[in-house]
Amino acid sequence: MSKFLIENYGCQMNVSEAESLRSLLHAHGYEETEDPREADIVILHTCSVRLTAEERIVGRLGFYRGLRQETAKDRYVVLMGCMAQHRGEEMKAMFPDVVKRVWGTYHKERILEDLRLLERGSDFLELSEYRFMEATPQSSSPFRAYLPISHGCDNFCSYCIVPVVRGREVHRPFREILEQAKQLLEKGVKEIILLGQNVNSYQDGGHRFEDVLETLAGKLAVPRLSFLTSHPRDFRKTMAEVIAAYPSCSRLVHLPIQSGNNRILALMNRHYTREEYLEKISWLREIPEVEISTDVLVGFPGETEEEYHETLQVVEEVGYLEAFCYYYNPRPKTRAASMEDNTTEEEKLARLDRLIQLQRGIRHKRLETWIGKKDEILIESRSKRDNHVFFGMSRSGIPTYVEAFCDVGDIIPVVFTHIRGSGLAARPLSDELVLAGRDSNEFVKRTETDH
Repeated sequence: MSKFLIENYGCQMNVSEAESLRSLLHAHGYEETEDPREADIVILHTCSVRLTAEERIVGRLGFYRGLRQETAKDRYVVLMGCMAQHRGEEMKAMFPDVVKRVWGTYHKERILEDLRLLERGSDFLELSEYRFMEATPQSSSPFRAYLPISHGCDNFCSYCIVPVVRGREVHRPFREILEQAKQLLEKGVKEIILLGQNVNSYQDGGHRFEDVLETLAGKLAVPRLSFLTSHPRDFRKTMAEVIAAYPSCSRLVHLPIQSGNNRILALMNRHYTREEYLEKISWLREIPEVEISTDVLVGFPGETEEEYHETLQVVEEVGYLEAFCYYYNPRPKTRAASMEDNTTEEEKLARLDRLIQLQRGIRHKRLETWIGKKDEILIESRSKRDNHVFFGMSRSGIPTYVEAFCDVGDIIPVVFTHIRGSGLAARPLSDELVLAGRDSNEFVKRTETDH
């Protein structure tokens, strides 16, 4: 029996596809291992959004070259995903003794057929249009599943390589989304995360993204429903209204701003202004207990210090719970790669550091506003030191620690008591879940060291 190992890098779409690949290989008799020395098949599921992600893959290929020489074992190393889509042949030329197959972002559901061809020394598969893989519960957290509803992107932001490596948008049929969601619920899934490079541009016939949200939250009664990633250009007020109407919809909405300056937004080809973005934020702020996360890119070619400060102003004005902050580095085959860039790396790093420090303070203030408030948390894991101490995420995306009678995968009501690290501590609202005779001060000490 062949043993396989999947090394996964990058976004939630890659996580989802890796889970589907894992389930497919398990179902056809392949055995999984976490030890590279034991693996007969290694799938490197790659990312290209940052140069550092690609450099890491080059390092891993060097590792497998060394392992091949050390063990005299000829593994089937398959380079898959976004980096493979645009640099796969280059990597195969650099590591011809290691890379047996280059498999980009399409047709991952047919990897089983190709592995069998590979084992027989046969030619590569003939492939045509994109097909979505079957969604499966996460192996490490079977109460959660990612459900891709679109693939690729039509926005062509000037700094982004996604349209190059993922291609133009393809949307999963509406009926198929419903069938996939039903199957996941039958398997005990409590949280479904809808995925797409631009999830809210979804359209199938007369169905738009609002219809997907409303049907899954309403008709199918998914216990918890969230989505990634939204583009502000396509975020409509009707989406905010659907989120507000259904409590099971996540109250953490990710809406990337990237820059707070209109000139830079235009150079980025983002198709919205600062003012239009803030209007969409106002729709979300009308929803009780909503929190907002974002992406921020500093040091874009030509960004001045004044324009950078406008971004800081937006970050302060919106008050994000979470911001994924990074500085610009050029990606091949993107429009921004040919733009004049006079900002040094030291200046970019300094801007990034100031932004991160600002966001840390904002997050702390957002967490303080939750003390004494109530919410529901989805229990994700149990403390290794105490079976009654659990970690979970609130509907508003707050990492939460609670001491209770419950189990992983449960959704329980809590009241938040105090800040704990980058999240909150809480106690159960239901008397049935409260542990009698426990010292709350002792719980505080344990939660500070358990995780």
